[in-house]
Amino acid sequence: MSNSTAADLSFENACNYSGDDLQVLVSTNYSGTGDPNGATWVSLTATWSAGSWAWVNSGVIDLSGYLQSGVRIAFKYTGSASDGKTWELDDITING
Repeated sequence: MSNSTAADLSFENACNYSGDDLQVLVSTNYSGTGDPNGATWVSLTATWSAGSWAWVNSGVIDLSGYLQSGVRIAFKYTGSASDGKTWELDDITING
């Protein structure tokens, strides 16, 4: 993205069951290998499915603040032994 003047992310998502929403995160200091907990991650705002496998578009997520090399995007799932939504993602697109 370092050669771009603007960038954005979008994706389709659907879920079912109860539990936490996914998170979409961005990092400029994660190498892509090893423990990602040692990096700094910033949470990005997305529109998430309300459930019942209803597909929803995330909306256009602005990445203009990350126009540099080494940018990593992550989806973080949180669940437990007793609950956790099941998620599906599709049509993940980065324009830049």
